[in-house]
Amino acid sequence: MLRAAAAVSVLIFLVHALSPVLASGDSRWTVPVALSLLERGDTNLDEHLDLIRLNGYYAAECVRGQQVVLGPAMGDCAGGHLYNHYPIGVPLLAAPAVALVRAALGLFGPVLARPPLAGIHPVVDAFLRADLVGGRALVEMLVASLFIALAAALMALTAGRFLPRRWAAGVALLFAFATPAWSTGSRALYQHAPSMLLTAAVLWLLAREERRTVHFLGAGLASALAYVVRPTNLLLLGVVALFVLHRHRRSFPAFAAGASVVLACFLTYNLSVYGKPLSPYYSQVPPPLDSWQALAWVFQALAAQLVSPNRGLLVFTPVFLFSLPGLWRALRRRWLAPLPMYLAVLAALQVAVVARFYDFWTGGHCYGPRLTADLAPLLVFFLIPLLADWSRARPAPRLIQCAFAAAVAASLFAHARGALSIETARWNIDPVNVDDYQQRVWDWRDPQILRGLVGPGARNHFGR
Repeated sequence: MLRAAAAVSVLIFLVHALSPVLASGDSRWTVPVALSLLERGDTNLDEHLDLIRLNGYYAAECVRGQQVVLGPAMGDCAGGHLYNHYPIGVPLLAAPAVALVRAALGLFGPVLARPPLAGIHPVVDAFLRADLVGGRALVEMLVASLFIALAAALMALTAGRFLPRRWAAGVALLFAFATPAWSTGSRALYQHAPSMLLTAAVLWLLAREERRTVHFLGAGLASALAYVVRPTNLLLLGVVALFVLHRHRRSFPAFAAGASVVLACFLTYNLSVYGKPLSPYYSQVPPPLDSWQALAWVFQALAAQLVSPNRGLLVFTPVFLFSLPGLWRALRRRWLAPLPMYLAVLAALQVAVVARFYDFWTGGHCYGPRLTADLAPLLVFFLIPLLADWSRARPAPRLIQCAFAAAVAASLFAHARGALSIETARWNIDPVNVDDYQQRVWDWRDPQILRGLVGPGARNHFGR
């Protein structure tokens, strides 16, 4: 199974890396921070002040003692240091891969930096010259594609314990191409790709009949690292900790030891930079629920994340509709009990937390269900019990088979559009900015999935 997983992951990496849509935005400082770690052993961006100015101070922060200033008000950050506003965990995990990209460009860059590749685009030219800051959008995509390929390999190895080899490889391919792993995870080095990788690692470590101390140690390390990558993964850490405490109490010290090492380093880093245990990004609180209108916004955000035409997880990935019967079979047959129940609670809590931050329910400029993209490994995992039944001389009725195949095909089409067509990205600002006109998320007449295939239907009723 290891060879099959490796072969599938190579294929996934190549397809993702060659997909043309690049979506670097909030992640624009990830590669510079990774380079700072590799070259100087620090995480500040002081050497990139001019570039930060050129980017309108976007996603950067000036830290002076315990004071943090965002935006143009930071000026030249005299008396302080410039940092990336987003989690340190992403560039930390990316640094080894960035070093690998730099080494590869040192070997092959002079050969590649010629026609027909040279002159295609300034970002491509910078990348081929081994200017990783100028070509950071391509570096991000390559590293993120590597993370998704590794996550898919872990999904294949996990599924291979319960499914024939071909079916397990199919699970990996489904995860890689029929979920937000393709349309969101590998398009830029946001938090999503490393979050998916670490979630897949936790599943690989725990979804086994025999669990040893080393598995719980690794699960603690991976769960805590996931929190360092993305704040909402505190739920992953907490739910997995409760599972271990409930089911494997004697192994809880190993889990706690793994998590404590990571958390201690994370808190120490924050104290050294911000003078407090958590950075401003990790200290955000949701808007108050002080009125019926606020509660209504929460329910609207919840519905939008699941079924809206332009952000709904089940609209963009209808194959996840089969995750529910897969979970039901797992619970009914006590498959790996009680792990599936804990993971189901985790998935529900993650959706609830996204909805609770109802002031950002559109997810900004993105493709489809970005805010729930991290659920992909969990929801694909829930498909395994269902596929296991179908693969063991108990094939599903023909109608169910056709419905599943149609759901896979629709999911593949939706996420291929996000990875292959730049027109789908332009949907966020054409005809108007979705951040300013959030109701576009519910516009069935102008679906983001079909942008570029059919004319934008929103122009008239948004005044353009």
